[in-house]
Amino acid sequence: MIIPARNEAATIGGLVATVSLQLHTGDDIVVVDDGSTDATGGRARSAGARVVRIDSVPVGWAGKAHACWQGAMTTNGDVIIFLDADVRIAPNVIDSLCAEALAHPDALISVMPWHRTGSLIERASMSFNIVSSMVARISRGPHARHVAYGPVMATTRVAYAAAGGHAAESVRGAVVEDIALARCYGAARPGIGRSGEVEYRMYPLGWRQLVEGWTKNTVLGGAAAPRLVALCVVAFVASLAGGVLTSPWFAAASAVQVWWMARRVGNFGIFDAVAYPLHVVIFVGIVLRSAWRSVVRGRVSWRGRTIATR
Repeated sequence: MIIPARNEAATIGGLVATVSLQLHTGDDIVVVDDGSTDATGGRARSAGARVVRIDSVPVGWAGKAHACWQGAMTTNGDVIIFLDADVRIAPNVIDSLCAEALAHPDALISVMPWHRTGSLIERASMSFNIVSSMVARISRGPHARHVAYGPVMATTRVAYAAAGGHAAESVRGAVVEDIALARCYGAARPGIGRSGEVEYRMYPLGWRQLVEGWTKNTVLGGAAAPRLVALCVVAFVASLAGGVLTSPWFAAASAVQVWWMARRVGNFGIFDAVAYPLHVVIFVGIVLRSAWRSVVRGRVSWRGRTIATR
């Protein structure tokens, strides 16, 4: 079990405590403290994890990829599970992930957690969560190998080694390291988490964190996704804009569609769906910002680090 964590003191103890209850004899929890300036390492250790401290990231590596690789190199289990520090899981989820990895030993298994928002600002992630879920639902067959969700991933050690793991040349410096890793595998099996089973709370610190996080991921993630997925996302967002501009009936139909999709990915309600035009504006605005930062300027920021994107 590998948990990369940078300044996650508020969440790491609870996750380690929950995971500890699901482990079997010989299992290990490794928290990779990636240069945290808070109490992440101490709280992880107090909760029962083995802590590996990293104070610098080598040239050519992105922080999370480096942390995941360092953690993986300190374990020896047949199955490796990577969890983000803001994830919360129900009992038996670890067993289910291990069983899935062993049943598909050549594939990268991943889950997009259900988003439990805690503030009005966090609910601005609705469109991004919907679009992210479309990736797993559309990506099937030969295209599935390009898709994975970094917050929850499981793989056999043999497959991880064969793919080069997070040390693979195309992965180590990748901003969107989960999709880069998936493309190194022969197959990938992405899934969508359900309420009460696999959840996370994204960007609880407010608007600035939300914008920075989605700016980092959106355009590069879209560029790495299969073309069919990207086209479907563009068509979906365009249809929502068309609903507003065409007629009240189409707008109402779009609101129903958004509500149906959003409730599957988080605690988004009917009022969020009715406000979907505002969510579309936020989505398009952050996509444009992401394109400017990622493609034109060639760098993005996350948790106090500047990451090169080209």
